[in-house]
Amino acid sequence: QSHWRCDSLSSPRLLSRDATAMEGMDEELEYTLLNKKDVMVFHPIPPASSSSGHKADDWTSCIWRGRARVVGKGSDLGIKLLQMKDGSENLFAQCKIPNGEHDKYVERTVDSSRYFVLKITNGNRHEYIGMGFEDRNDAFDFNCTLSDFKSTWVDKEQECEDMANAAAKVPAKDLSLKEGQKITVNIAGFGKKREQKPSDASAGAGGFGILAPPPPGGGSRRQQVGVAPLGSPLQTPAPQAQPVMAAAALTTGSQDFGDFG
Repeated sequence: QSHWRCDSLSSPRLLSRDATAMEGMDEELEYTLLNKKDVMVFHPIPPASSSSGHKADDWTSCIWRGRARVVGKGSDLGIKLLQMKDGSENLFAQCKIPNGEHDKYVERTVDSSRYFVLKITNGNRHEYIGMGFEDRNDAFDFNCTLSDFKSTWVDKEQECEDMANAAAKVPAKDLSLKEGQKITVNIAGFGKKREQKPSDASAGAGGFGILAPPPPGGGSRRQQVGVAPLGSPLQTPAPQAQPVMAAAALTTGSQDFGDFG
């Protein structure tokens, strides 16, 4: 049975391996911004016929055709011309653009928006090649990708660095309370008396205390018509005569029923 020793983790071989792994993690990753399947490469290309730039109409020899890929790594751009061979991609040429300054390495022709001049650098040497797209939309996407990378990643990062440097130069303000200082906080509505609620009497009347209560129920309009107004003398109604015929009918009825007794 094998046993691990704590001091084995600090061996020089393991430390060097960890350091190499950390360096690989700190290295910026390369990411793809644009892929186009079909581009054409022209070489050699004649020098610019005028101060305005190159003309694609002067290019006659297409030496290569393949895939173009625009990649980013940190603040740098790259245009890779790749060719598929035996299931793998082989690099034909690469245009490196430091700090995303594509204006110094990519130039559009003056007579067509589908053709560009790329500056290929190799140390102190450089060479110009022509690159063209069959589809105008592909050329538009290529040009926008270069411009967006510069404005989004490089310019914004530089702006943030300038702001950070400017903020670092400004002396920090001392916002601490000095001895004897106090802070007064005013809270709206705090310390005022509460408003008195309406009394139960007015609440029982539905909140309208100035209205008189309704008259007692049970009486109809016809009974209320004869009521005298306030302030007038009371009038006692005359007694009504008792119906004599009703009493006589009762007497006669009682006598008739008496016969059946």
